Amino acid sequence: MLAGYLALLVALAAGVLTAVAVVLSTTWAVLAAIVVLLWLFAHYVLRRKASAGQQGAWINRKRHPDLWQMVDEVAEIAETRTPDELRLGPDMRTAVREQGGFRCLEIGLPLLGGLSAGELRAVTGHALALSTVTSVWESRLPRTIMLPYRLITKPRLRARHEQAEQVAISAAGEAVATSALARMPELETAWRQFRHSAAQVSYQLRTPDLIQRFNASVTTSAEPAWELLTEPDKSLPYLQRQLFEELGPEHTANDPRPPDEVETKTE
Repeated sequence: MLAGYLALLVALAAGVLTAVAVVLSTTWAVLAAIVVLLWLFAHYVLRRKASAGQQGAWINRKRHPDLWQMVDEVAEIAETRTPDELRLGPDMRTAVREQGGFRCLEIGLPLLGGLSAGELRAVTGHALALSTVTSVWESRLPRTIMLPYRLITKPRLRARHEQAEQVAISAAGEAVATSALARMPELETAWRQFRHSAAQVSYQLRTPDLIQRFNASVTTSAEPAWELLTEPDKSLPYLQRQLFEELGPEHTANDPRPPDEVETKTE
């Protein structure tokens, strides 16, 4: 269906270019249109490919086997292959990225302080399930171009999210999965506000305890997901030092709002 939608867009663009060339009776219009199309291609495709570099703190499978085991188990439940690489990022979200067949799962470091281990299983399962049904061009094309397509395929999108929710339930149980997915918008807002107010102090004092203080500010009796790390008392400060600049106050002003659905980039 997406292929038909893109073919329709190409046909419409070709028709517009032909009409412009006929009306103006000159070839410079066609040349200008080609230049514009090349610029759009470079802007939306090549630029994204160039900017899709490695980000976040790399997680060694041998160093943190429990966290990797959780990812392996959830990927099996989602009936998708295990990511080739696991990284921890600075944002309250999960992201699955693929480039040249190489898959990277990024788990937000704040999730380790805001969720329990079971809730993290649910959120990770939800992300991996969405990544298995997201088309290459759906994740690469601008939202303005994809908006009509999303409106047309709204029932399909709803079914996609329902499927991902079922994977989350299978990964963590219905009660835990429902709680985790329902808490995510609240946690995203809480993290954004906490990060703006608390990152300045942590940055000035150079004390990598932002995630621990965020966990203390969130009312929950569950054991935090950072227990999946090996020796979390040592690993958590080390990982926060690796992300120190990304967690710093100069990045909070441009802290991106979470997307409507999990970010999935496939190249």
